[in-house]
Amino acid sequence: MRFHVLGIGSIGTLVAHNLRRAVPSAEVNLLQRRAKNLRGKGKETDKERNLTLEVQRHGTKTVSSGYVVDLTKADWPGKEHFKTELEEQGIAVSAGGPIDSLIVCTKAQGTSHAIGEIADRIQPSSVITLLQNGMGVYDELCAKYWPDPGLRPQFILGTTTHGVTPGERNGSILHMTKPGDGALKLGVVPDPRGKTSYDRWLWGSAASRIPSVGQPIAPTYPLPKLNAEPNVRETLNAFLSMTELNPEVLPMANLYHELLLKVAVNATINALTASLGGGFMRNGDLVRSSPGFQLIKQTAAETSAVLQAYLRNLAGGHPPEPEVMRLFSATSLEDRIKSIATQTQDNTSSMAMDVKAGRDTEIDYINGFFVALGTKLGVPTPLNRMLVQMVKLRAEMAGLGNTFLPPIVDVIKRRERKMVNKQEEKLARRALSLEERRLSLERIEQRESELEKRERRRARKSAKRQRVREQEAARKLATVEMPPVVMSSKEQ
Repeated sequence: MRFHVLGIGSIGTLVAHNLRRAVPSAEVNLLQRRAKNLRGKGKETDKERNLTLEVQRHGTKTVSSGYVVDLTKADWPGKEHFKTELEEQGIAVSAGGPIDSLIVCTKAQGTSHAIGEIADRIQPSSVITLLQNGMGVYDELCAKYWPDPGLRPQFILGTTTHGVTPGERNGSILHMTKPGDGALKLGVVPDPRGKTSYDRWLWGSAASRIPSVGQPIAPTYPLPKLNAEPNVRETLNAFLSMTELNPEVLPMANLYHELLLKVAVNATINALTASLGGGFMRNGDLVRSSPGFQLIKQTAAETSAVLQAYLRNLAGGHPPEPEVMRLFSATSLEDRIKSIATQTQDNTSSMAMDVKAGRDTEIDYINGFFVALGTKLGVPTPLNRMLVQMVKLRAEMAGLGNTFLPPIVDVIKRRERKMVNKQEEKLARRALSLEERRLSLERIEQRESELEKRERRRARKSAKRQRVREQEAARKLATVEMPPVVMSSKEQ
């Protein structure tokens, strides 16, 4: 069976790496538009394994290889040349063809466009697993690409509590969650054609008889045979094989609760750290002061009001289970948010990192989800509306496309450029002053050196003249004739 991973960011790298290690016999394709960031560094004698992914987890490094690159974009200038270049580097390139199992780890806002480039390769027998932050992507894809349930692929929805951050090079990540902690929870969306009951297959009971609160007995690897949809079984078996991620399959009702809780937490932690800190605020900063606690409390209360109204609407004429309503109460959500912010206190949310880099964010699929749901149910959402705009403004001011407040961005950039120019001029003046001082010192040293040389030459000339005088005196003394000595008569 062939697996395709779409979105090789931090989570995509984590999933692809663990999939490759857990199921080494499976072909794992990394879907890339141009694969320009995937450059191998393997052994020349093993070209098939030239592309590597690396995960560092609390001092332990693991490396996986043997991946295949699948270029998603159908046609672009230089594609064939680029494929040849990858193959010459020892990187295997896929020939395309139908997709059996697709694991989507892209940002929510980019999923629809990315799926559009490979939609013709997805068949009713294909399986699409969505592992993303936010809500609404599944409905968006069904409405846009597969409105006919008879042609719709099977879907698995998932959520994870594993914390990851980019490493020092492409294809490397830091797995921040301690070994044994973190979870990967999955649920199978009901068969769009109504032919297979996944709840009966996995739990032996209809969905209505499975408690929606609590943890039912989780299916274990290997799963029982499923002749109707073999790709669903193989996909779930592959996930259950990734034991380092603590995978678990839940009934769809239970998994949906997990997704709602996750988006409620992200709507508070991600949105507040992104809008207030602009990428420099860690999750733990929210629980270190009274103002932070108040922001969490107010956001959790508004989110709870929307979710409880939503659950009552889903229940129709029947009141929701009291345990479910307590799970989504303002107090319960507030406690959960504080706990997660404390557990991940040293982490920076992905939304905050996107804002810092001036990239588009998932805000429309997180806080925007609550705004849209509140509008539909008649529940006011002023805090979530404000957070949506604050995050977008933060991203805009960091350089995202100049679509919201271009005059402000231009002013900020001009001021920054002016400050940089002043600093450069100051440094230039300082450099000039230092250069002048250096030249002055060089002239002084040169003058002193010349004086020393002149003094040495004068001393040599003086010594030479003295030697000449002494030699001349000696010669004169040697040529003078001594007078004869005359003796007196007495001496005789």
